[in-house]
Amino acid sequence: MEFLITILIVYGISAIIAISKIFEPLRDFAEKHSPNFWKYLTSCMQCIPFWVGVFVSFVVGSPIEVENENFPSYLNIVFTFLFSGALFSGTTMLIHSLFILIKGDKWDEKQEKERIRKIRKGVISEN
Repeated sequence: MEFLITILIVYGISAIIAISKIFEPLRDFAEKHSPNFWKYLTSCMQCIPFWVGVFVSFVVGSPIEVENENFPSYLNIVFTFLFSGALFSGTTMLIHSLFILIKGDKWDEKQEKERIRKIRKGVISEN
């Protein structure tokens, strides 16, 4: 049950950053001034959960633990958090895909409205 709650926490934080109105100015700034790395980091529902998952794993404990006796202990720790981030990224993407499937045409309309808003604000070009 704790694992499910942790997944939902990671999804919630990630959705707030990548989709919500409150972080819209941050996403616009990132997209306008850093169209590569920061744009994707602040708007990608697969990228954000990785880093949120690493952070949450550090705070509440990792759902998996790498214990390879052939690795030095610091590598076990690094791999533990990287694999946790990947796990949360995948599960969050699964939840988000189900969300989009349920929303259907409404999600497409929302995406088109968001694109038009960005063009009007000069965040992206019409191309």
